[in-house]
Amino acid sequence: MNTKYFFIIVFLSLLLNACEDVIDISLSDEDTGLYAVTAKITNEDNPYVFLYKSQPVNSSEPYRGISNAVVIISDDSQPPKTIQLVEDPAKPGLYVTGEGASYLGEINKKYTVSVTTGETVLTASDTLTKVEPVDSIQVHSSLRGNHRFLGIFIYGNETPGIGNYYKWDIYINNKHLGNAEYLAIASDEQVDGNYINGFEIFTDFHDLNKPENRLLNLGDTIQVKQTSVSEFGWLYYYQVFEQGQTGGLFSVPPANIKGNFVSDDGSKVLGLFTAHDVSASNKVVIDEAIGNQLNK
Repeated sequence: MNTKYFFIIVFLSLLLNACEDVIDISLSDEDTGLYAVTAKITNEDNPYVFLYKSQPVNSSEPYRGISNAVVIISDDSQPPKTIQLVEDPAKPGLYVTGEGASYLGEINKKYTVSVTTGETVLTASDTLTKVEPVDSIQVHSSLRGNHRFLGIFIYGNETPGIGNYYKWDIYINNKHLGNAEYLAIASDEQVDGNYINGFEIFTDFHDLNKPENRLLNLGDTIQVKQTSVSEFGWLYYYQVFEQGQTGGLFSVPPANIKGNFVSDDGSKVLGLFTAHDVSASNKVVIDEAIGNQLNK
């Protein structure tokens, strides 16, 4: 199958080193001092919630977390399965499961996070949908850039039925690449139910005169985690991509991106809560045979 129509968006994302998928939101000056929340739950790791206040666009200060909030996550079971998170003593505003506690996401469950800070209650919901397992990944020379760069390619089935959305997290030597460079998402609109036969999710573009800037190097171990994303999450990430394209003749006008958090007092809230099913790939070690595929 030709996978060229498998829609992928790659964009820069970095806000908080301690969390993998915090999205850097473009703010106008009028949207400073607002509550903002980033939260995630998966079937693989315990959830986290980061609560903070938005800052001026030109601020270089790190986002300051808000302490002493009451943070609760619950699902739509009857009765609901609920957990109250505790604040990480080393990171103000970051709320995690307590010592010895576990609260993993389950497929087809709808999760709601509630954050009470002062007299304000912020809430958001997302549904954890199933993702197909990754058959395998490969690392070899990319068609992009005349075979001068290495690329990471995935193989596997696409779930039948329109309306599936994907995110890929790349790990190099067990370190998540999302902390530094790229986040990739896709919809299944053009490839529904087909086998994805070598789709390139990452290209190690770098200055050829500065080989030290390469991310994929000889001896590195590469792994990919394929995760499900809700339609709202996909649309949110897509808007982030569009915002990065502002300035052209046909680009969208710049605007702040609406997340899924709401406040009980009707005030504006920034941020996103996502739920993901996770499938980990095989691990690939970059050896000389892979490196020799590159054009010098």
